[in-house]
Amino acid sequence: MSKAGYIKQVVSQGVVSLFILMWVYAATAKLLDFEAFSIQLGQSPLLSAYAGILVWLVPLSEYVLSTLLLISKTKTIGLYGSLCLMTAFTTYIIIILNYADFVPCSCGGILEALSWTEHLLFNGFCIILILLVLFINRLSYSNQSQHRSLAKGLLRLGSGMLFSSVMVIVLFLTSEKQIHRNNAFIRRYIPHVFDQKQVFDLGVNSYYIAGITADSIYLGNSTAPFTLVSFDKKLSDSSSSQIKLENASDIKFMASKVKVNDSILLLYDGTVPVLFSGALQSRKITPRRTPFYFTKLQPLASNRYAFTSRAAATNENELGLYSYADTSGFKLVPQILERQVDGIFDVEGFLTFNEELQRLIYVYRFRNEYLIMDTNLNEVHREKLIDTISIAQLQIDTIAGKGQRKLGSNTIHVSNTIATSGKQLYVHSKRLGKYEPELDDGRSIVDVYDLNKGLYTHSLYLQHPGMKPLMDLALKNNQVYAICGTYLIRYQKTLENRVTPN
Repeated sequence: MSKAGYIKQVVSQGVVSLFILMWVYAATAKLLDFEAFSIQLGQSPLLSAYAGILVWLVPLSEYVLSTLLLISKTKTIGLYGSLCLMTAFTTYIIIILNYADFVPCSCGGILEALSWTEHLLFNGFCIILILLVLFINRLSYSNQSQHRSLAKGLLRLGSGMLFSSVMVIVLFLTSEKQIHRNNAFIRRYIPHVFDQKQVFDLGVNSYYIAGITADSIYLGNSTAPFTLVSFDKKLSDSSSSQIKLENASDIKFMASKVKVNDSILLLYDGTVPVLFSGALQSRKITPRRTPFYFTKLQPLASNRYAFTSRAAATNENELGLYSYADTSGFKLVPQILERQVDGIFDVEGFLTFNEELQRLIYVYRFRNEYLIMDTNLNEVHREKLIDTISIAQLQIDTIAGKGQRKLGSNTIHVSNTIATSGKQLYVHSKRLGKYEPELDDGRSIVDVYDLNKGLYTHSLYLQHPGMKPLMDLALKNNQVYAICGTYLIRYQKTLENRVTPN
């Protein structure tokens, strides 16, 4: 054998040995930490919808390629396969760097220490090595057959690399569609969307967020219903004041709640039923008896409200509108809330109003659906949450002798609390999706939806002290306020331009 031939053989065998070691190492590293690999791949912004298949297919392919490279007769097939897989990985990285909304990492072992740009360069170097070996092998043919072999080789190389790139692009595009429209409950997490800025210990866990104005956040207290607590927006200063109720001596409150709507202070109790309103600054409110009982009340505009109430004819929960100026008093709009089980528990949910879009929003508690409506309840758009529970799964227990019904512990809660601002809807859920670790470190999951498009966009974690659950949530511009146990927490958005996929 000539010296040149010997060098070619050494280079060829060296590259093949390198790839055998690399594929075995990469596959083994993934399987040794399979749970972490599954979670990271499941949270990939590109291929999360196919994570259940890819989590097995990728390491299996790497083992198969290392075996093909090890056998002399299948070495060339192994090289072509390695080229295709490296091309697919490289295409994935290019899409990650240019089109992804955040940049995760799903690599194991020493490759995890590389940045994505360094990883791209490493992959490019590996592709060059494979092309070099394949070119060297083609040069071993005679001159006449060399041209035919080289032409066939180039065609195979081009076809293989093109197929690999197109395959990744197709997977990316179809995964995008599934994650938005038809996903199988696979969340897309964007890290560090909000930084925790201030934490204030309220001392008790009976507070709730009553409203946010331009310069303050207001809290009500279920055990002290006539007390209003205000904080500046940075939670550095607070004050407490008593709400002054006029002509209320004969009213027996049972479930009163406070709301702050711009400069208006509201206190209402749907079991009486009564609605107090007045100027926020004075803390003085006057009553107005409502001609209907209600369970929820949401201010829409001056002296105009949306509410939920039991219909007299069916005893089922329905949405309605109430206005001081309307001489007819109020109206119920049947069949907006769709019955699945009993028309009571199964249609339970959260009622809120998006001021920027002038849209009323209702999010079901026990199913994966939310409604976007105009202020007259005429236009109703039904959209899906990321969860897969489309039919409420309830355990309804009857208390013997009393005829009372309540929800049992086996009832599945899809949504736990909500908030809205701008074009976004935030939904807190305690249900884990695929490839998600247990929440044992003081985090809560919030899923984010684009109200204009009716699409799920991403999810995020809100970090909070201890293991207390997230109880209430409010969103205003770049600020998020949350109550977790006894703590009031302010978060500041950090990724203003990178959290909403196109």
